[in-house]
Amino acid sequence: MTMWQTLVAGGILAGTVLVHASNPLATEDQHHIDELSKSFLGRGNLDALKQKAREQYVKSLKKYNVELTGSVNKDLDAAMDELVFSSIQKAANGDPANPKVYWTDTAKRTHDWFGISVPGGRYSYDNPDCIYRTIPISSKYKYKISGRRFGNGTADQSFSLIKNPNSQNTISALYKDDMKVNSDGSYEITISTDKSGGQNHIKSDWTAKQLFIRNNLGDWSKETPDELKVEIIDKPKHAPKRTDSDILKDAQEDLKESAFFYGFGALDLKTLTQKLNHLASPHQSSWLGTLTSQAQSFGYFHVKPDEAFVITLTSGKSSYWVMPVTSMGLLTKDPEHNIVSFNNFQSAQNKNGSYTFVLSSQDPGIYNWIDTTNLERGTLMIRWQGLPAGDGTAKDIHVHSQLVKYENLHNVLPDDVPKIDQGGRSEQIEKRRQEYKRIHFQN
Repeated sequence: MTMWQTLVAGGILAGTVLVHASNPLATEDQHHIDELSKSFLGRGNLDALKQKAREQYVKSLKKYNVELTGSVNKDLDAAMDELVFSSIQKAANGDPANPKVYWTDTAKRTHDWFGISVPGGRYSYDNPDCIYRTIPISSKYKYKISGRRFGNGTADQSFSLIKNPNSQNTISALYKDDMKVNSDGSYEITISTDKSGGQNHIKSDWTAKQLFIRNNLGDWSKETPDELKVEIIDKPKHAPKRTDSDILKDAQEDLKESAFFYGFGALDLKTLTQKLNHLASPHQSSWLGTLTSQAQSFGYFHVKPDEAFVITLTSGKSSYWVMPVTSMGLLTKDPEHNIVSFNNFQSAQNKNGSYTFVLSSQDPGIYNWIDTTNLERGTLMIRWQGLPAGDGTAKDIHVHSQLVKYENLHNVLPDDVPKIDQGGRSEQIEKRRQEYKRIHFQN
């Protein structure tokens, strides 16, 4: 029985069935890079660089008069720990002559992750829906990626060839709807400097450093990330072998860059430049980690216990959208056990097709409640994906936000806003917990 027959036999079914060792993320390459990454914790001057990274985030927050409360400082400390490990992970899987498919930008995986514990390595506006994987790339080589899609695949998918693992400036990309996939779900992708490489070809150039792969899972009960493996066509015989010193040096450089691109770029330029408690108009671009097929709206909030932040949005022509609520360190807080994000598959619609959400510490009894998890100050990056690149469809997407007193919430909510009772809420949270474990393959 193949791995994928085992998956089917074991039951990747609707609902809350858990998947165990046979899954597309628990590969030998994944375990190898996980263990290699862990071996670099505490080495070199990474702790000193972590402090410098934290200073960049603090500088940005102080610039916009964001109060550094005890909880904000605690969130920053947690974010910096993950930022360090993400830099190590990028470096550990940074050999384009010996490429591996590696799952990164993910929350902590406990000993339940097939016998090992792996620290969190998230860095900038993590998305609980998304399985991010990376492959190191060089223009010197030709690569073949063999993949397998399950059913109709995930809600959104992209293969982005980027110049820098931290800035993520896109060179070229291949999107789900543009891919040629065989009837059994299998496909091949080629990457080289050749102008044409047949179907599913991604043209590289001398600036290419990494293939950044996104599998966005909309329906957590059914969707499964693709099976992926990579090989070099005509593998070089005398490629230089990377040493521990090389990896540590790359991790140090990655961490320095991360402090700038995320602490200054994402937090400052993209987020804190917005008006407090106000989400920016959706904008479509192709830089700073975004996609040409994606529109996004940034913002930050300060919601007191007696207040609520109300957000209403439309889908436009997007096939998938998601709204994760993140800390001032740009990370979600325990997305397995708390409702800190919604996507278009998980949300309840208003009768006019829009969606209304309430971000508050108190449960307002509406279906689309986002729990602040005691997060008074936080950040938001809403994404709408599956848009045709650069055709102006972001104009069809709208978002409205307002801060109100909790006692006045009924005055601003639509009369038909979908509601839920306490029993329904408990079921909603339990369903999320089980499905989160399913898509992240924890047991």
